[in-house]
Amino acid sequence: MVRHPLIDDVVGPAIVVESASPVVWLTDALASLLRRSADAGRTVVLRTGRESAITPALRHALGAYGAAWAVADFDGTLRDGRTGVAASGIEDFVHRGPELVGTPSPEHPVSADSVRQISIDLTLRHHAERAVDMGSAIEALCHTVGTCPTRWGTAEPLTVPWDRWVVTQYAKHEAPGVSTSYAVGEGFSATMTAHLVGGVVVETMSAVLTVPEENTDPELANRLFDAVQQVADQVVPVFGVVMQRRGDADHLVRAVSHGEPSPLAVVIGPEASEFLDRDGVWPPPRTTTATFGTRSGADGDRSEDGDTDSADGGMIVRFEDGWEALESFLDRIDEDRFLQLVGGAPLDPAHDEGTLDGHVRDTRVTGGHGAP
Repeated sequence: MVRHPLIDDVVGPAIVVESASPVVWLTDALASLLRRSADAGRTVVLRTGRESAITPALRHALGAYGAAWAVADFDGTLRDGRTGVAASGIEDFVHRGPELVGTPSPEHPVSADSVRQISIDLTLRHHAERAVDMGSAIEALCHTVGTCPTRWGTAEPLTVPWDRWVVTQYAKHEAPGVSTSYAVGEGFSATMTAHLVGGVVVETMSAVLTVPEENTDPELANRLFDAVQQVADQVVPVFGVVMQRRGDADHLVRAVSHGEPSPLAVVIGPEASEFLDRDGVWPPPRTTTATFGTRSGADGDRSEDGDTDSADGGMIVRFEDGWEALESFLDRIDEDRFLQLVGGAPLDPAHDEGTLDGHVRDTRVTGGHGAP
């Protein structure tokens, strides 16, 4: 039995939390309820009105703990706040969810005001012989669009000034367990996790950056991929996905549709590249590749000929036409071995703010009250 002051109702195995707040944050109290409910095998269902929004940190935590977001419309009907699919009741989020799959409800509106964003999900292994420096990958990517994190923490509100040395110390303090932290800035939001695997620090980052509208900065894509190659010289990428999407300018998650994201590229680390089938035409149709981490390309030399035979090399595979090119590329992966390499849960190309493996622990760094 889970007892907690935030519980408003219990419907079978579902624990219902009601909120009338216009923005629902991942507070210490809500984080503790999510954790305790998951440990007890119960599903938390956050129920809000249709005008409410949740933060990127809460969006991640709901996914990490198998929790649901139910939106109550004016007539009392429910729908999934993330997918828009109609629900017949709270029980649906236990038996069908926690994210309902299907055709969105007519009550799930299409956003009329959105901005262009890039989401980057990346799993990294830090070199054992180098000092661990959490957050350096995020900073390298952010500098390409001129916006970087300003605040961070492990529960909201986030008011601790961004300092990647402090972020690193927090991760070390949590080791060998999993640390999860969040960062925000103007036009930027991210989730970071870190944990030890065989004595090596594995970092996952999921960042969303607001970028100029298409065709206003033609060199943006090249700068982003150059930044990924810069990151690869400091750590060892395992796997990553780069997507173009639409979202709200304030990075809050609202119960509206922004349309389907479009895959831009995948990052294949040296180990994962060994699981690719390069027989026949390589690279696959509608893709181009650039290598990194090879003896010949360690300094960021760009290659467009698909020559990635070096055992210590990785690659960035860019897609010319989104989903078709991605599917063509995925056909070349040894899926079973690849899933084993990335922990059995590869990054979901269509995700919003999740990570490979996120947990929120008892020891946390938080900001003070009254953060925006």
